[in-house]
Amino acid sequence: MKGKTTFIEDIKVFGKARALTLSAMLAAMSVVIGIVCKNFLTYIYYRITFENLPVIFAGILFGPFVGAVVGVCADAVSCLASSNPSINPVISLGALLVGFTSGLVSHHISFKSETARLVASVAMAHLIGQVIVKSIGKMLWYGMPWWGAFIGLGISAFVGTLEFFAIRLLLDNPGIKKELDKFI
Repeated sequence: MKGKTTFIEDIKVFGKARALTLSAMLAAMSVVIGIVCKNFLTYIYYRITFENLPVIFAGILFGPFVGAVVGVCADAVSCLASSNPSINPVISLGALLVGFTSGLVSHHISFKSETARLVASVAMAHLIGQVIVKSIGKMLWYGMPWWGAFIGLGISAFVGTLEFFAIRLLLDNPGIKKELDKFI
């Protein structure tokens, strides 16, 4: 995981073909995970899903701007590929904020340890993008009751914990670490 960067360095990532290729693959993974979870793990307004995992990973690897783009692309393609082809702009904003927040926390806030940086990145991405913004979108468009945000918070705490461990394992793997050094 790369340390602190500047916003200029974050924007320059868009010019790297390897980073764009990996970002596209992460967006595609998010779409596939989202479609599977929409079909099998959705209960009324709530879905146990790991579709944010690749978006958060993109933000952590490449910064807030690439994370945001991966989130929006994944959300748009997921909506168009599902049985509900209408894109909800508030939900899309939530997906954007998941990627942006994970990259912003990971690249622009100082931490004493890499574990603390990763925990904060995943937690803040879920809290801001998933729990707050996406819950507002569900309340406005789909009629979710206000207290449903607390159920979403519980689901995000569970899923975010599993995503933290998955990302930690990926970043600690020597083979993956060696390949990621070529991207970053």
